[in-house]
Amino acid sequence: MIANLLTAAIMIAALAGPASAADCDTANTDGAVAEGRLIVRDDAFILRMPEGLCLEGEGEFDNVDETSEVHVFGADDAVQGELKGLAGKDVHLRGRLMGAHTQHHKAPIIMEVSEADAI
Repeated sequence: MIANLLTAAIMIAALAGPASAADCDTANTDGAVAEGRLIVRDDAFILRMPEGLCLEGEGEFDNVDETSEVHVFGADDAVQGELKGLAGKDVHLRGRLMGAHTQHHKAPIIMEVSEADAI
């Protein structure tokens, strides 16, 4: 009986598996939303999310496995200033997600933020 329950639990876990591409956000599309704690690391704003995020897209760098950190930056000086004021707080961000593509990016996914609010 216990062996049957364990076998069933293992099969369910295997079927659930990692997030499928259908669950991933689309790269380079405006309006993406992300929430979590905004921190500063290596002079960069990093969003630490309680749940992971993955990315899919047509570009070479736009297919990213699940990660719980996103390197964020303001779309303009005003939004960049808002991010500075929100460091250390839980935030709701809206913008455009892309795969990291330079050594200056501090997380596998980057987000150009157009709106930032504390939550």
